Amino acid sequence: MVLGKRVTRILSNLCKKSRMLVQHNFSEASEQDSASEEENEAYFDFEEKTAIVNGGASGIGFEIAKEFLQRGVPHLSIIDIDEQEGEKALAELAHEFGEDKVLFFEADVADAVQLDDVYRKSIQYHDVPDLIVNSAGIMNDTTWEKQIQTNMTGCVVGTLLGLQYMSKTSKGYGGIIVNVGSILGIIPSSGFPLHTMTQFGICGFSKALGCESEHILGNHISRTGVKVFAMCPGLTETRLLNAAPANAINNNFAKEFVDEVYGSSPQKAKSVAKGLSDIIDEAKPGSVWVVENDSIPYEVTYPGNILEMRKEKDKENISATSEATSVHN
Repeated sequence: MVLGKRVTRILSNLCKKSRMLVQHNFSEASEQDSASEEENEAYFDFEEKTAIVNGGASGIGFEIAKEFLQRGVPHLSIIDIDEQEGEKALAELAHEFGEDKVLFFEADVADAVQLDDVYRKSIQYHDVPDLIVNSAGIMNDTTWEKQIQTNMTGCVVGTLLGLQYMSKTSKGYGGIIVNVGSILGIIPSSGFPLHTMTQFGICGFSKALGCESEHILGNHISRTGVKVFAMCPGLTETRLLNAAPANAINNNFAKEFVDEVYGSSPQKAKSVAKGLSDIIDEAKPGSVWVVENDSIPYEVTYPGNILEMRKEKDKENISATSEATSVHN
C-alpha cells in the first residue's frame, strides 16, 4: 500500500512537470488563461496529502479532520486518548467518507512511546504524513500538571516526532505541522493564568521552529522541508469552553474569566477548521494565526526581530561614541 502511494507520488510529480512544460510552450495564451493558471498553481491540493490529527476525536480537532476529508484528503489518522469518542468519530467519518480513508488510534499524545508507536502504525497503513495537526488540549487550571502535560508536552512530542518522520533528511517528503493553541496564547487571561502559560508556550515553540533568519542557526524548514506554524482560535463553542468556569483555580479566578468573556459570542468549531484549511498553504513558517467570530483568519504581527533591534542600537551607540570623540578632539 505504501509502495503504491510512493509510485503515485512520483507519477503525479512527473505529470505536474509535463503540465508546466506545456504551459511554458503556450506563453502566448490570453491574460484570462494566465490568471486561471496562476490560480490553479496557488491551489493547495489536499487530494495528495496524508494527514494525522492529534486530539481529533472531538471539538476543533474532529472538525479539522472532517474538513480535511471534505477537501479530498485520501488518508487520515485520528489520535486521541478518549477511546469511546475516538471510535464514535471514526464511525461517523468512515460512514461519510469511506472506511478506507480513516483510522483511529488510542494514545496519550504526551507519552512519546505511545505516540511514536501509533505514528508508526499510521505510516504502515497510510505512508508518511504530509500534514500533522496537534490539537489535543484541555482547559483546567485545577489540574495544572495534567494541563501542562497535555497542552505543552503533547504539542512538543507530536511536533518532534512529526519532524522525525516527515523530514526530507529521513524518509519523509517534508510537509506542514500545525499547532493549535488559542487566543489566550496572544491575549492573556487573568482567569486562567496557567492555561494562558501553555498557550503562550505553543505559540513560542511554533515560532521558534519556523524561524528563517541569517542570524538564527538551524533554519529548520530549509533542512527538513517541514513548515511549522500556530493557529489560535478565539472563543469557540466546545465542551472545553462550556466547562471552563468550573475548572478555574477558584471562584475568584472563575469570576475573572466570566467577566473577560462577557458579551462574547463563541464561534463554531467548523469555522476554525475551514479557516485553517484556507490558510494552511499561505501561512509562513513560524507564523501565528487567529480565527475568531466565524471570520476569515488573520496573521498576528509581532514586534521586530530583537537581533535586528540590537544591531540598530549598536549602530546608534557607535555613532554617538564617534561624535563624542570628535567633539572632544
